[in-house]
Amino acid sequence: MVEILQNKENLDKIEFCARDGEESLGRIAGFLEGDMFVIDELECEDYFTDGLVRAILNLMTLHGIDRARFDLPEQLGRLKNLGFIRTEPVMESIAAFFDKGCKG
Repeated sequence: MVEILQNKENLDKIEFCARDGEESLGRIAGFLEGDMFVIDELECEDYFTDGLVRAILNLMTLHGIDRARFDLPEQLGRLKNLGFIRTEPVMESIAAFFDKGCKG
């Protein structure tokens, strides 16, 4: 199950958590900076990364946000392998990313 949680300490933070009952399986969070969504927290096993990133990016497109930046220097290799970024940690169009379909 995926829950959308409000961060009580920072109301500007958008956070997704994947849980199995009480067990936390992963977490992703970010904030809006102008017309761009900045993802600055990602804590999960490799196999949950794709789903959590897609979930939060999909939420952004539903709210009219089409650009994203990954402020996750230690995880850029994993995000690149999954096809979220190429050379720069920025997605200029989230919609174009989803229009490509799944690579797997």
